[in-house]
Amino acid sequence: MMFLDPRVWLAVVLALALSYGAGRIQQHGIDARAFAAERTKAALDAARVQIKATDEARIEEQRRTKEISEIADEATQQVAVARADARAAGNAADRLRERVSQLVAASRAAGDSAAAGASARQPGGDPLDVLVDVLRRTDGAAGQLGEYADNLRSAGLACERAYDALMPNALARDGRQRGDDG
Repeated sequence: MMFLDPRVWLAVVLALALSYGAGRIQQHGIDARAFAAERTKAALDAARVQIKATDEARIEEQRRTKEISEIADEATQQVAVARADARAAGNAADRLRERVSQLVAASRAAGDSAAAGASARQPGGDPLDVLVDVLRRTDGAAGQLGEYADNLRSAGLACERAYDALMPNALARDGRQRGDDG
């Protein structure tokens, strides 16, 4: 008759309630530790992703900086070459003008004395002198315009290459440099 005694039933129910409560408390601790571990793992994964993205951004920035420096150096070299070419062309033009002056002097020496006495600065002077003066001025202006155009071209090409270097799409940049614009 011991099973019918309410004290036994109370002890069994109390033991079950305590077991259930202890199990819930222990399960809550296990769940809390698992959640903390998941949260820590997620935070570590996020930190790794952030570090990787930072490293990739740093590498890309270094690549771009290096490429921009190379482009600037190349543009400086192109400007120097263009200036050297302009100086060489100017020297050739000076030699040509000197030769024309010699030919004009020889023509005057062979011609009459009135043509030899005319001054190149006079508006009504010898047509050959006027032609030489016009050619000299035109050549000087053309030389200045050519130097300006060379500088602009070099700067424009350097700017275009710098822009292309900063673009993330390497295939478009490589195709554009090869002239495959379509």
